[in-house]
Parts: sequence; structure tokens; C-alpha cells
Amino acid sequence: MSGARTRRALAAAALATLLPLAACSGGSGGDGGTRTGGTKTAGTAGAQTFGELPAQSGTPKDGGTVDIAQQPGAGPYYMLPIVPGAFNSAYVTYQFQRLMYRPLYWFPEGASPKVNPALSLAEPPEFADGNKTVTIRLKPGYTWSDGSPVEAGDVVFFINLLKAALKKNASNWGGYTPGQFPDNVTSATATSASTVTLKLKDAYNPEWFTADELTYVVPLPAKKWARASADGPILDHGSPKNAEAIYTYLDKASRDPASFATDPLWQTVNGPYRLSGFDVTTNFYSMAANEAYTGPQKPRIKTLNFRPFTSETAKFNQLVSGNLTMATVDQTHVSQVRQLKAAGYHVYGAPRLGFNFIMLNFKDTTDNVDKILGQLYVRQALQHLIDQPGYIASKGMYNGAAAESYGTAPASSPYAPGSGATAPYPYDPAAARKLLEEHGWKVVPGGATTCERPGTGPAECGAGIPQGQTIKLNLFYRSEPQLHSAVSTAFASEARKLGIAISVAPKTFSFLIQNYNVPAAPSKAGEWAMSTWGGFSTTPYPTMTGTFDSKGSGNVGAYSDPKADELIRASVHGDDREAVQAEIEHLSKDLPVLWLPTAHTIWAWKDTLSGPQEAFANLPSSVLTPEYWYLK
Repeated sequence: MSGARTRRALAAAALATLLPLAACSGGSGGDGGTRTGGTKTAGTAGAQTFGELPAQSGTPKDGGTVDIAQQPGAGPYYMLPIVPGAFNSAYVTYQFQRLMYRPLYWFPEGASPKVNPALSLAEPPEFADGNKTVTIRLKPGYTWSDGSPVEAGDVVFFINLLKAALKKNASNWGGYTPGQFPDNVTSATATSASTVTLKLKDAYNPEWFTADELTYVVPLPAKKWARASADGPILDHGSPKNAEAIYTYLDKASRDPASFATDPLWQTVNGPYRLSGFDVTTNFYSMAANEAYTGPQKPRIKTLNFRPFTSETAKFNQLVSGNLTMATVDQTHVSQVRQLKAAGYHVYGAPRLGFNFIMLNFKDTTDNVDKILGQLYVRQALQHLIDQPGYIASKGMYNGAAAESYGTAPASSPYAPGSGATAPYPYDPAAARKLLEEHGWKVVPGGATTCERPGTGPAECGAGIPQGQTIKLNLFYRSEPQLHSAVSTAFASEARKLGIAISVAPKTFSFLIQNYNVPAAPSKAGEWAMSTWGGFSTTPYPTMTGTFDSKGSGNVGAYSDPKADELIRASVHGDDREAVQAEIEHLSKDLPVLWLPTAHTIWAWKDTLSGPQEAFANLPSSVLTPEYWYLK
């Protein structure tokens, strides 16, 4: 998922809403093409898309069933659209919920990380009082499945529930960054049946507040859910005590997947589909079209079946056999894309909305790692050792299915600066060596490079680095998929040629995000220097508040830079859209992390399934809009 602040950010004690980018990459297999608009597809290193996005075709028919593969081992485990940070599959749950409960403001818009006005429940918000008052007007016509209107009170209900959840425990919502939503809302009032007025504690950039705060808001059916028990009376959720009792009831029901499809509570929806079946043993679930849906497009397909799998190979075999309507294609199977096309599938992919990296730990004091990584010239030298075009072209790594990436905003972002696709420190081992030598290091290829000129002068090693210091770093990578091992090994090999010792070792994804994460596990900060496990998915407005500011709760490597803090604050609180571009450019060059290519997320779907191109262009972000699909 999900860029401003990361849609999923690491909270101090648990994985909150930081979305690890599925490192799902592969190769062109010789299958190039074009997307409408002329973007060249994979086949050359760094292409923005993979395969071809087909034009809408065929005569729509009503009804039918679409079988969609779930990611191996993934399943939705929580129902209420206030997802606790402890749910590592939060992104799966998030997409599951969006089919039933529509957010106030929807994103992305096709392949672009922008708020989608057509699919949003409200008109663009209006800001006044120096950007401290926000007026939200709901669009007319949206109803719950029981026929009652989606009202302003349903928006306020969500905010009251969210505040109650966080009062009980800050980990009750994965999207929480202290001081931001809902802490920055002093009051939320339904000033009419269709109007909500928010009063804010501070002035905020309207684009940031809309794209990165209000996209979290999901109106909930207050007239059905504002109760403390299944048969209890409707309560005034404006009372904090009542809101807490309501939240406690809904949270308990949300943790019981066995009752998801049978509990009448969850049958009141405003999205195009409702849950019709859930197998708690296998995580198979099915959704039926909501015949009462009043959004811009009524669903034509009657049933969606989400089928579980234990492995990528099992999933791919079902694709090739024609037993699935659609599924993602894992990196290891991209070379077999021709088989899918022969079996009657379209194949298309693009980078997810986010960025990948090797995380740097600025708090590791072991052997002066913090002092070494604290030197910008060292980080520049390390970035010069990463061959993004070579990695992308390599059949053992990305196999052509990735795009070069050198910053926090994807190329498709309307906020991306013009320099976003240009490497500030391109692959150049000679430049890396020169940087080290110019700063007082004796480079010993294949040996141990040492600091010969300690000190803080422009031609010296830097503060806290003594004479004779060597550069020894460890790099822990995500054990699955194999891509992480290949990238880490290649990087370590290049470093060894300059006398930099990088030891690599695998860890599980869960271990990495829970242990090698300074805010979440400060006691383990001395155990790791670098890690790579995927990346961050981001929201539409790409400021890194909470992620790369000094006190950010999701600042995994404890990066700290006064200039970055200043630019991030300007992005969040100012009203100049160029502020975020300045932030992006600064972070690109200051290297809070080492930039890696952004792998493509690749989908395959049967050519019997069609719809508007935009309804399939958003698939790489794993955002499904099946109400726009149809079977021919």
C-alpha cells in the first residue's frame, strides 16, 4: 500500500501502518509493450511499467464470479476500519475493508498517487481561519445498504471512535503518529446532515491534511453501530465514556473472523460488495455485490472469491491452469509470463507507490558505525556502489521488472521534482574510492580500508573517527523473497573491492521490523548497522513526516538532520507545494537511506475480464475497484 507520511508507519512499540513494499519483481521475459500515454514497458532497465495495460473491450454482461488469489500466508484478520498496529497483515485488511466501507477520500487515481475525486464520498474540503478550520461536505446520494444515508454524523462517529481507541492504547490504530490525526483535531462537529466542521490545533498545509490525514477517515454507520452490545441501545458517541464502550464492543467483534460473515453487524456497508462467506480455517472468503450500492458504478460481477495459497508456486500453477481469474505474479515466475499469455491472461505491472532502500542505523555505536554513517561522504560512497541499472537488468535480481528510484516520491507523483529520476550518486566505484581518499582514508581493495587522517577538517575522516579505524558493517536482509539476498550480496561484494567489510545475513521480515527498528527496539540499536526488507508505501502528498524527521515515530534508523526537519515542517504546516519538492530533493541527496530500485508489482488477469483501463492501472498499488470490472 501506501506519498506523504507513510501510509503504514512504524510506531514506537509495534508495526503500525508502515506498508512494506512487496518485493515482487521479475523480468520482462521479452514481453514488452506500451501503456496508453506512451510509457515504455519493461525490456530496458528502469522502465516504469511491465507488460501491457489492455484497452477496455467486449460487451459487458451482468453476473458471474471472479476468483482472486490472496498472497500466500496473508488474510484479513480484523473488520473495523480502525486497524491495530499489531496486525502485520494490516494492508491486506485495509484493502478487504475498502470493498465494504469507503473512505471519505479515496486514492489512488488510477496509477497516479492522487486523491480520486470520483470515488471520494465528499467534495474537496474547504479550509479557512488560516487553515485551522476544515469544512467537509458529503456528496448527496451515498447510502448504507439498509437505505439510510451516509451522513456527517457517521464521519464524526469514526473520529470519536478513533480517539477512544487511542485513549485506551496508542497501538489500537496502526496509522497513529503522536501529534497528528486525530490529536490535531480539537473538535469534529456535524453542523448539518451533510456537513462536518473540524477545528484544528494548528495550521496545516491543506494538500497534506487532505491527502494524508483525511484519507484515513472512514464514515461508519453510527445509527447501527453506536452501541455497547449486540442488543444494546444506540448511545451518544460524543460522550468519551460511551465512545470507549462502543469501541470495546466493536473491537472484540472485529477480532472474531469466524463470525465475520454471519454477524449482522458487518452486513451494513456502503461499498460495492459485502462479505458473504469466510472460512476461518483457510482464510478463503467471498463477497457478494451490494445491490443497494449508490456509488458512481454499480457492480456487474456478482461474486468475488478470494482464494488462499500456501506458496507462490501453488498460486502460479493455478493461474497457468486457468483456475484463477486474477493474481499477482511473483518475481520467480516472471520468466514464465509467456505461459500465462498463452493461457489467455493479460499481464501488467508497475512500481508500487513508494520506495525501496537499505536502511541505515545512525544509532549503532558498535565499532563507531554511528560516526561513520554520520558522514555524508561515506553515505555518498556507499550509494555509488549500488548499480541500480545493473540490478534491474540482472536475471538474478529484478529481471527487468523494476524502475530506478532515488528518492521518497515515485515518478508518478505530481509532486516529484524534475530531478527525481536522476541519480545524485550514480553507480561509480571510482567516485566512491575518490570520496574516501579525499577524506583521509587509505583504501585497500580486498583488504581493510583505514582512516589515516583523523579530524574534522574537509580532508579528514570526520568527528569521532580515530586513526586506524576500519569500516565494518553488518547488513541483515529479509529472508524471502530471494531478491533481498541477491541485492545484499552484490552490494557487499562491491564494498569489499574498496576494503569495506559488509557481512550479510538473513532474518525474517517480522524479526527485522520488530527488532532492527530503533523506535520500536532501542535496546537492539547496537546489533545492526543496515537492513533491507522492502520499503515504504506512501500516501499522495509525499512528505516524510513521522518517517525521516528527527522525532518521527516511524524513523526506523534514527536519521536526524536539522535541514530535513525544517523542510518537513514546512511541507506539513505551510501552504507552498514547492516546499515538499525541496524536501524530496534534500532527502534524495542527504541519504537517510541508500536508494534501491522500486520493484514492479505484477498482476495477471484473464482476457475474459475487462473494464476501464484506470480500473486495472491501480492494480500495482493493490487497490481493487471491481465494481468497474465485467466479464465479457
